[in-house]
Amino acid sequence: MKIPCPSCKKLNVDAATCSRCGCELRALLAIAHAAGCEITLGENTLLAGSFQDAIEHAVRSWHLKHSPEAAKLAFLANVCAKKYHDALTWYHRAM
Repeated sequence: MKIPCPSCKKLNVDAATCSRCGCELRALLAIAHAAGCEITLGENTLLAGSFQDAIEHAVRSWHLKHSPEAAKLAFLANVCAKKYHDALTWYHRAM
């Protein structure tokens, strides 16, 4: 997983510290990992037909990391739940 250093902006791949400036990256890695886990849980609940649960997982992931994957999951789950106004909001976030 690529994490940009908040100090010098260098992209680091699965590193606990930035290879350029030595900035601590463990917390950012943990946040990115948690956001990815929420996406996985959301995808599984969406496939199981639990649309509201999928929306909740997507929103949790979005709050951790504003990723296109979280927005796309939220969009799909809202469409499936027939919440079209909310789906439109997530569509714009995904783009």
